[in-house]
Amino acid sequence: MIYNKKKVNYFFLLKIWLIMLIIFIRKIIIINNFNLNKKNKIINKIIIEVDISGKEGGRGPSKYIEGINEILPYNTNKCYFIASNSILPINGKNKTDFFFIPFPRFDELTYNKWIKINKANRLILGPSFVPFFWSLFPLKHIWYERRFGEMVETIKGIGVHSKRVRNHLARKSNTTHLLTKYKIIRPCTNLNPKMVKPFDNRKIDILFFEKYQDLDHSYQGAQILNLFKNTSKTIEQLIYGNYTKEKMINLANDSKFIIYFSFYDSGAIGLKEIQNYGVLAFTHQKDLVIDKDTSFFVPELANEYDLKPAFFSIMKQIKKLTKAHPNTQLIAIKNQNINKCSNALDDLCKNI
Repeated sequence: MIYNKKKVNYFFLLKIWLIMLIIFIRKIIIINNFNLNKKNKIINKIIIEVDISGKEGGRGPSKYIEGINEILPYNTNKCYFIASNSILPINGKNKTDFFFIPFPRFDELTYNKWIKINKANRLILGPSFVPFFWSLFPLKHIWYERRFGEMVETIKGIGVHSKRVRNHLARKSNTTHLLTKYKIIRPCTNLNPKMVKPFDNRKIDILFFEKYQDLDHSYQGAQILNLFKNTSKTIEQLIYGNYTKEKMINLANDSKFIIYFSFYDSGAIGLKEIQNYGVLAFTHQKDLVIDKDTSFFVPELANEYDLKPAFFSIMKQIKKLTKAHPNTQLIAIKNQNINKCSNALDDLCKNI
């Protein structure tokens, strides 16, 4: 009887061992199939290398690349984006489908090498590329503006932030027949504030953001600023290139409205960072109106001779919006969802 009991226990243990072995083998098969499917999914996707060099700076192009880099590698249904510290003609040997260089800074010799190895058609350049000066594009003494028309024809695409920028570049460079070569990629930021002040707790009524990098409208800015200062509204100024990130954050979280007074901005990363704090925006650039409930188009702001219509229009809207007691937390979330950098890569993938 003792022998039989031991025999029964032996077969029981053998049975358990076989069950565990089967489970283990099944797990190995599942894991291998998952890895194989994952590999096949990536292989079947458009692989895009993203040049992340230049992300360390404090200006708009660097902030843009920094935001893109934060989400890499990034997968969409169609594309797989990976980071690269440098993209040169030697990268043309890679199995990568396209090379996305948001802030191109290579010289003319390097571009000629891309042409020579027949790989220029894999380049996507911009949106931090051209124009150097909005109203003077194309400048003949800047090689990539002088050869811009040729580049549009040769490379995969030119990244731009909006149709307004696309149309301006195409018209000035006589490439309106190549509009599909322009890839619209939104400006973006992943800034996600942990604390957003309620609207009624904010001490600053209007944040007046001035940027005259291309066209100097400082005289007009002083005009409208003086009109607002003669009201009971609390006004603070923010001048492009003349503030710290800490100052911007403090002002953004304490402001109800922002007037974005810029001529002519192609990306406006600074504005997007401020919007992500739930600040309601007024702008004369229609492409910077990202949502009908959080930003407002005021074309009168571009009037060179009389800013009173813009002043009255904004004051009327401020009065109406203030009575509604906006929920800045919800406004911030809405803006964050629109401005996040995954959307920018989604834009590019859809336009490939």
